[in-house]
Amino acid sequence: MRKLIVSGILTLIVLSGCSSEAGVTTDEKVTGLVSDYLGALESKDISAMVKYTDDLRFPDKNEQKKQYSHIEAEITDTKIIEIKKVSETEFEATVEMVSDGDLNELTFPIQKQEENWKIIVGQDF
Repeated sequence: MRKLIVSGILTLIVLSGCSSEAGVTTDEKVTGLVSDYLGALESKDISAMVKYTDDLRFPDKNEQKKQYSHIEAEITDTKIIEIKKVSETEFEATVEMVSDGDLNELTFPIQKQEENWKIIVGQDF
């Protein structure tokens, strides 16, 4: 009887974990990704910035990390303005940030690549 109760509790825990993950919408995942990326920009967390992006300028992730380590801009006051669904595999995020004291509004494409969503950067260079 005790094994049955323990087994039942474990099953409920596993199922509730699965349902909460399934309950996260694509919009929420993309919004979370953008929010995490903005936080990484502000804290200059290079590993996270590389993780969340597909930088078209650097096909090699090691080169991307190396170049990101030379970023001197002071980025603060980041904010998501809008996230718009373009298709099932693409969103567009408009964000606002202060870079070295200047207010900038930028728009980034976000694409589903295999199982993960990535913010596309470097397309303007």
